[in-house]
Amino acid sequence: MSLRRRITLTICSIIIFLLILLSGFIYTKSASILNQDAETYMQSQLERAQESIDLRIRIHQLETEKLALDARVLEFLKGYVSTSKMNTYLTTLMQKKNVQNKQYMDFFILNTEGIITTSTMPEAMYLDLSTREYFRQSVLTGQTITSDILIARSDESLIVITVSPICNNLGEVIAYAGTAIHAEFLSDTVKDLKLGKTGYFIIVDSNNLILSHPDKSLIATDATNTVFALPERLLSKEQWLQSDAAKKRIITNQNGFQELQLYKKMKSNRWVLIAMLPKYEVHEKSVDLLGYVILIGASVTLGAMLIGIYISNRISTPIVAITEYMNRAVKSNLMLRQSVSDSIKNLTEEDNLLNHETSPLLHPSDEIGNLSRSLKNLKDHFVSTISRFERESEELIKSSQELSSTIEDNSYRTGNFISTLSHDLKTSITLIKGYVKGISSDIIEDPAMQKHFLQEIYNSTIDIEKITCDILDSAYEAQWSQKLHLEAVDAVGFAEQLFEAANHYINHSERSFKGSFQCNSGCLLIDTIKIKRVWNNLLNNAVKFSKKGSLIQVMIAQHEEALTFKIIDTGIGIPDEEKEKIFDMFYRGQNLKTKGYGLGLFISRSILEAHNVSLNFYSEYQKGSTFWFSLPINREDL
Repeated sequence: MSLRRRITLTICSIIIFLLILLSGFIYTKSASILNQDAETYMQSQLERAQESIDLRIRIHQLETEKLALDARVLEFLKGYVSTSKMNTYLTTLMQKKNVQNKQYMDFFILNTEGIITTSTMPEAMYLDLSTREYFRQSVLTGQTITSDILIARSDESLIVITVSPICNNLGEVIAYAGTAIHAEFLSDTVKDLKLGKTGYFIIVDSNNLILSHPDKSLIATDATNTVFALPERLLSKEQWLQSDAAKKRIITNQNGFQELQLYKKMKSNRWVLIAMLPKYEVHEKSVDLLGYVILIGASVTLGAMLIGIYISNRISTPIVAITEYMNRAVKSNLMLRQSVSDSIKNLTEEDNLLNHETSPLLHPSDEIGNLSRSLKNLKDHFVSTISRFERESEELIKSSQELSSTIEDNSYRTGNFISTLSHDLKTSITLIKGYVKGISSDIIEDPAMQKHFLQEIYNSTIDIEKITCDILDSAYEAQWSQKLHLEAVDAVGFAEQLFEAANHYINHSERSFKGSFQCNSGCLLIDTIKIKRVWNNLLNNAVKFSKKGSLIQVMIAQHEEALTFKIIDTGIGIPDEEKEKIFDMFYRGQNLKTKGYGLGLFISRSILEAHNVSLNFYSEYQKGSTFWFSLPINREDL
């Protein structure tokens, strides 16, 4: 095989090998990130669906409690209104409620023995519900109780019933008000919630009956022997109430496909809300990304072949020329030896004739030696060039790997930042929507309850405002931290102001404050607003990552021509493997459970570097951290 082909083949083989490794790495990494993103997305959708269903059930319960307080109902129980008129009144009342959504099937009143005494449905009159679990629970607890899924005796439709005690002026239970809604009303609640392309939600009641499912034929069927059967059903009611975190598992459906399943208990009874997402949907994006990588790689390989041909031509041409020259030199070796021998003989004879009185001539053997040394030098030069090329290649590959790792790390942290921010905003927005819908439905007439709903709406808007302001301020600082508005300030006054602010903040955060202050005179040439931002960030971190009651020390001391600001906490500390990353944008520790966006230390270091000052720290994991910086003091008068 020719040298040209070997060089071209070597370059292409290296690129193809690297492409295969890069494709495998990208696919594995992207699959991991997409899996995590899918779980986070499902978690947020699951919470959104839970809040929506719980709110609807609570509205249904409030409607039943409102019926229990209706003046006409109390008149009926006292005998002032006939049964026929009461039936008509309940029918009219239910029709008004069904104008927007036809979710109500029946309004009825039960006596204390559980017999229906008035109802919007004639076939429901005088039915005995005393043995029903929801009625017995309401009698025992005196509270409003919502049933599991039931089959209506009138038309065998699927319904959910809520009953609420009716009390007289003395607080004695004299009857029970009841409302029945169609189970499809709850199914429609989660029907419009999107979960990927083919994902869906299921509700399973406390009797393991499917209450909501995209496939209507499965509603009211037993989920015990299906993929929706959950091990938590074996828990007692007390254990069930303590187990409120969402859980995850991978199941195989009846078609043989794997699905990611997240499930969480609801606040309503012992119902369970389940989110299902096919695994192939999660891997679909990774496969698409891999296809793009292969397509780009094929283009790069084709380009590499052309470049390899060009480089091999440039490299091989001088090598071939040198080789041919050396071959010609070898073939003429005998002639060269003969010529050299004749030259030596002639020169010797001339020397004898001139009695060595002529100027000395260079011996031919010296020229041959020069040629040998030149060839040796050429060889050494090639060896040195190849060695230098190998070292530079290794450094280039190492730099590429480090750059790739840095880009992936930054991409992950940026994605995590966006996911956290969107989750915080979605939570507040969902709460606002729920409370606004509760108020706009005109079923909440209690002023205290209305005030509570309005206060919760106000609190959620405050949370959104805080998140927005914090992100905007942080983004501005990250972008413009190099632009300083320097001014000369009194070192003593400024340092005392920061010291007192730290004292006030730490004491009000239920931590113990210990401080020392020593500053004589001089002035500081600084941007006061930005230095205060650095100080507040360090104080906030010391409080955030330490327990209540722990000690936080603040030390401000003047040393020669500098004023040092130091904060020492006894919190969780920083693991060794994370110390090089804590100043990176969006970076947050792997095991941190506190809220944050990973911008505080990045912005603080940027501000101090703009002042030509470094931010230093020392930390021991599980023992605490110390952060400090020093500002130069100008002895001239202000």
